[in-house]
Amino acid sequence: MIGIAYTQGPRREILAPVDTRALLSLATVAETGSFSRAASALGFTQSAVSQHVAGLERTAGTPLLTRRPTVAPTPAGREFLRHARQILAHEQAARAAVARVTGRDEDTPVSMAVTPGTEHLVPVAGLLAAVVVDDAAGAAAALSSGRADVAVVDGIAAPGDPLPGSGPDLVVRVVTEAPIGVLLPASHPLAGRDAIDLTTLTDARWLDTTGTSCSTSDLASAARLRLRRGTTYTGTSTDAVTSLVRAGHGLHAAPATGYAPPAGLAIVPLRAPRLVHRTEVRVHAPARAAVLALADAVGAAS
Repeated sequence: MIGIAYTQGPRREILAPVDTRALLSLATVAETGSFSRAASALGFTQSAVSQHVAGLERTAGTPLLTRRPTVAPTPAGREFLRHARQILAHEQAARAAVARVTGRDEDTPVSMAVTPGTEHLVPVAGLLAAVVVDDAAGAAAALSSGRADVAVVDGIAAPGDPLPGSGPDLVVRVVTEAPIGVLLPASHPLAGRDAIDLTTLTDARWLDTTGTSCSTSDLASAARLRLRRGTTYTGTSTDAVTSLVRAGHGLHAAPATGYAPPAGLAIVPLRAPRLVHRTEVRVHAPARAAVLALADAVGAAS
C-alpha cells in the first residue's frame, strides 16, 4: 500500500493509501486495451479491476482511461502510468532482493536474460529455467525485478564507461571488449583505410537499427553524434544486418577485432571517438552458488 500525496494551498495532505494491485490493474488494462482481458490475465474479477481503476481515478481527481470508443490512457493516465510502472518495478525488485537475502530462491532453477548479440554465450549447463532475449534495458530490468538471476548484456561505450543498467549492488564481469569499427561494403571507397574518424561519416547513410548488436542508436548515443539514417531494420539478426550493408542500404558498427567480416564486407576501425563494444555478465551481490556457477560458465563460453 502506497500513500499518494498532493498539495493544496500551504498544507500537504495525504490521501488514502493505494493498493499496488490497483496500479497493476490499471497498467494491465492499458496494455491489453480491455477490462475483461486484464481481469483474465491477472486472475481478478472484471468487477475488481473496474473498482481498482475507478478508485485510482477518484484519487487522481480525473479520468485515467477512456472507455469509448476504445479503452486507452488519457493524457493524465499516461503520466500516472509512468509513475505506476516505476512503483511496480520497485516492488518487484524489493521482493527479489528479500528472496536473495533470505535464501527463499535457493532451490529454484536459475534464469538468464540475454541481449540479441549474446545468445551464443548461453551455456548448455542444465541450469536454466528460461532465457529472455531483450535489449540491454530490458535485460537489466529482468535482473532487477528477479525475473532473471543472471543478465548478459552488450553495448557500445567509451573505454572505462559503464554500460546502461549498471548499479552498485551488481557484480559485473567483462566477458569481451573490442574497439568499434565501421562495417561497409568491400567496394566502398573507404574500405581500404587503416582507420577513420566517425565525424567524417555523419552524412553517410547508416542502417537505422535499435535491437541489433552494435546498433546505430547505441553508436550515435555513445559518440554523441547525429548520424544520417538509411534503411530501417527492427529485427535482431546479424545476418540480416550484413546482407543490408552488403546491398548498400547503409553502414553499421561492428567490433573491429575478433570478428571476421563476411564475404563482400570490410571493417574499418574508428580512430575517433574511441569507443568499444563490450559484453558483460551481471549478477546481484550476494548471489547463490548456482547463479555464480552460471556466470562462470558464461565467461568460459566466450
